[in-house]
Amino acid sequence: MRVFAALTATVLGAMAPAHAEGLRYNVSGFAQYTVGKVLSGDEKPYSLTGQWQCPCAIANWEYVGVYEKSQGAQADQESLIGLQGTVHLSDSLSATAQVLARPNNFNFRPTLDWAYASWSVSDQWTLQAGRKRIPLYYYSDFLYIGTAYPWVRPPQDVYGWPIYAYDGVNAAYAGQWGGFTVDANVWAGGFTHKNAPYNTKIYYGSPTNERWKNIRGAYLTLTKDEWNGRVMLMQHRANTWTPAQGTQPETVWVPNLKTTIVALSLNYDGANWLLRSELNRLKQSVSKAQYDYYLVGVGYRWGDWTTMLTQSNYKTLDLGTAFGNPPLGIEARRSQSLAVRYDLNKNWALKAQYDVSKDRTTQYDFFGDHKMLSLSAQTSF
Repeated sequence: MRVFAALTATVLGAMAPAHAEGLRYNVSGFAQYTVGKVLSGDEKPYSLTGQWQCPCAIANWEYVGVYEKSQGAQADQESLIGLQGTVHLSDSLSATAQVLARPNNFNFRPTLDWAYASWSVSDQWTLQAGRKRIPLYYYSDFLYIGTAYPWVRPPQDVYGWPIYAYDGVNAAYAGQWGGFTVDANVWAGGFTHKNAPYNTKIYYGSPTNERWKNIRGAYLTLTKDEWNGRVMLMQHRANTWTPAQGTQPETVWVPNLKTTIVALSLNYDGANWLLRSELNRLKQSVSKAQYDYYLVGVGYRWGDWTTMLTQSNYKTLDLGTAFGNPPLGIEARRSQSLAVRYDLNKNWALKAQYDVSKDRTTQYDFFGDHKMLSLSAQTSF
């Protein structure tokens, strides 16, 4: 992890806001050093692609971070460093870019998660164009900024699709409606992820591409006192295919299916008690595929300490039943976690998390059950 330490030291030395003639710019960042160890679980090879030897635990779907009991304590699956810079061309125009590097993604090869221009039309409205993360979830915009949430990682039964960004345009609104603080956004665009790790490593075993096109979405967040509620609706056309290789023809897995995702969240931040909840559904036309996933967590904060007890779940619709045929089985998982966070200061948090996860998949042999312990030091700067 010497590369990780060197990158962190370099970034920390360049964090102060700066000025150039005629321009203003500032740089910020985030990082985490996370160690995970699978304690027990189902002993078997992972059958779909043969990538791993279980007991194993998937802790990240986007970049595919998987811990294996046989590997002992692993620090190379979720550790990362991110850097974001914004150049202010004027009081109303700016450009922002964010790069992310992690050891399990081609040995720290940076990826561009954000690259967009902003125009502040008024005190309430901002127009943006470029690449941004898709705000599917409550924590989408700061998914890898660990100081923003109580867990080592947001529950992976909810957080994880192969497409996590879009290239397009959006309009953001921030204001007050009576006694409510309002945050709203509408967006449109598309994204193609070639050789998406989610598809290639977890499901198909060969380089597989995914494209979400004609993305159209909106969310509305209302905050009043300690309560916060959010509703999100997005539609797109989903395509998944394995390109032709040698004598093997192209295989189309998902043929341009209309997909709708609905998400609801309700959160509470009191003086001591915390509530975190999300309820999502993904549904596709023609195939009738449906994913339901949720999380609910209750926490307690005293001083610099926070504890959080969370249950999460996802389950697919039995497609055989959907088409009136004999049951084909489901993919499903249910997990419980206990997370403990200690805030060293406003920029550093130390976390520990214990997870118990039950694999309820019946359609094929999936990851299996596991118990896992994670320790993490997380910062934003």
